Amino acid sequence: MNQQAVVYIGEFDLRNENVQAHLVKNNGKILSQLGYEVFYIGTNRNCSDFNEVERLEELSVFSGHFLELPHTLTMVGLIKESQIEKRIISYLNDLKTKYNIVFVITYQAPTYAIVLKRIALWCKDNKASYIVNCADLPVFDSQVFLRRIVMNMTWDYMYRINKRYADGVISVSRYIDTFYKKIDRPSVIIPPLFDEPDLIDIPFRINEIPVFIYAGTPFVITGQEVKAKGMKDRLDKIVDLMVSLESIGIEFCFQVVGITLHDYVTCIPRHRVVLNNSKHIFFYGQKTHKETLQMLQKADYMINYRDGNLMTEAGMSTKVVESISVGTPVVMNKIGDTFLYLKEGSSGIMLTGHKDEDVQTIKKLCELSAEVRKTNKNDLLKSGTFSIDRYMQPLAEFLKAVRA
Repeated sequence: MNQQAVVYIGEFDLRNENVQAHLVKNNGKILSQLGYEVFYIGTNRNCSDFNEVERLEELSVFSGHFLELPHTLTMVGLIKESQIEKRIISYLNDLKTKYNIVFVITYQAPTYAIVLKRIALWCKDNKASYIVNCADLPVFDSQVFLRRIVMNMTWDYMYRINKRYADGVISVSRYIDTFYKKIDRPSVIIPPLFDEPDLIDIPFRINEIPVFIYAGTPFVITGQEVKAKGMKDRLDKIVDLMVSLESIGIEFCFQVVGITLHDYVTCIPRHRVVLNNSKHIFFYGQKTHKETLQMLQKADYMINYRDGNLMTEAGMSTKVVESISVGTPVVMNKIGDTFLYLKEGSSGIMLTGHKDEDVQTIKKLCELSAEVRKTNKNDLLKSGTFSIDRYMQPLAEFLKAVRA
């Protein structure tokens, strides 16, 4: 009998390592350890044409196991949807001659969602189980009008296809698990995982003054003021807290990674003057994944705030996962499943959303000694909260149930 195989298909960029790629890679590691041959069909966000992709060197780490497609989730990309579909089906048919494909897992879609129906039907025809791996339920309020309409349509179609054809669902949160819940359909909750021990720098250095860090993309950069409804992260609220601390003479350092000062104040103009004069708040713009993890590890606390909405309740912050995994406690409000994985007062310090209370909470953290902060980080590093070993058995049981 041919080797059993799993094919992961979706909007993840293994070459440029976007957030989605790390989630998929870590789930793929579990699948490999469970004995499956794992193949990937993903996209390259920097290429919009098939010829561009074909000129790239093969990724040695995924040699022979990766079909790389151009990024076509654009208005122009609509006309390339049929080409994407043909290449995916051709790739699956080719693999089928060499392997026993038992699972096809879709993570969103590598192009417009119409392709998912064709993939689901291929699974049905070839006795492979169609599994949905869902990590978010996005909203597109900050997008320009036409793109907002198109993206809402493609995601609505995706939900309908997935709910109808999925043989099983892997969710990152309880909210998504409930969203896709269907009697007799197996499901499992697996948050984003972390498996990059080579990037963990031990021992920790001691920061003389407490270092807080925000890392991420708080909102879509539009070149104009952004309204709160269009924000994934309320970085503006965190800046408000830090400005208040600075005004009462508290010593700290706040590092912002993922957005430049120029882009931030263009979108949040009310902070332009105060940030230009700040001696404690620093913007670093985009950093590589490795650089961001190193900065996260060197910080004393990762800080964030999210308003409650469909997107934030359904998702699970990868920066929470990465911070805990490199030994950095999280300062954040209670949103979604976050505090299911955090221990209040040690790995997680809860913000209330009330400015005066939150300023006092952060002030108390600033008053802790450097040795106490270092001890907390060392203890947290040992937790293994998001290690792949912890989720191997749940995923194995889920797959067994799907094939039962």
